Amino acid sequence: MIYKKRNIAVLIFALSQEEEMKRKPFLANKSIQTDLTSQTIAVVKKTGLDYFLYNENQQFGTSFGERFSNAIEEIYKKGYDAVITLGNDTPNLSKTHLLKAIEILENGQSAIGPSFDGGFYLLGIHKESFDKTEFTKLSWNTSEVRKDLYSYLDSKNKSFCQLDFLYDLDHFSDVFNVYKTLPFLLKELRSILQSLLQKEEKVIRIIQLLVSSIILGVHYNKGSPYLIK
Repeated sequence: MIYKKRNIAVLIFALSQEEEMKRKPFLANKSIQTDLTSQTIAVVKKTGLDYFLYNENQQFGTSFGERFSNAIEEIYKKGYDAVITLGNDTPNLSKTHLLKAIEILENGQSAIGPSFDGGFYLLGIHKESFDKTEFTKLSWNTSEVRKDLYSYLDSKNKSFCQLDFLYDLDHFSDVFNVYKTLPFLLKELRSILQSLLQKEEKVIRIIQLLVSSIILGVHYNKGSPYLIK
């Protein structure tokens, strides 16, 4: 089956500024979440695809898997044959990545944009490849979720293509990696990241995050932004 662009929609699955700052205190900047979401929307608009933004006010379910699966299902119910899901925490996402995902979907395959933490920043999936019950049960918010996704697609006999690996902003250390690779054209966002790096409290925050990760096994986001109930 050949898919046309008009049958593909983008789901931006993110949290509001207030909720995201509770989960990622190292991004405690009055505008960074809004800027990240605006940047993501600006990139999506360049593709000409319809898009839908789901923050915690539109999400429903008792776990991240349920909320994410319910949102994808709602997009299909709007009449689309395929969905490209995104978070708002991948500053290096570009139009090129989205156009490649569209091409992959139009060729009948799933598209996966892998992140360096074992999750993914983009998923393009067709309606017939989506089993809500099984999808909900993937190991969301762990470093194994992308492997689970590959296994899930294999079980459905669905082929997939990978995009470039990108960093998303889950931990303070990610700010360094994103900042180093962020195009200089994104001056406003780059300046915000720079201000985060220059804060006097950055060492304390790094230590706090490392301790949390080691002792509590905290994983902020392995897939898309999530809301802890």
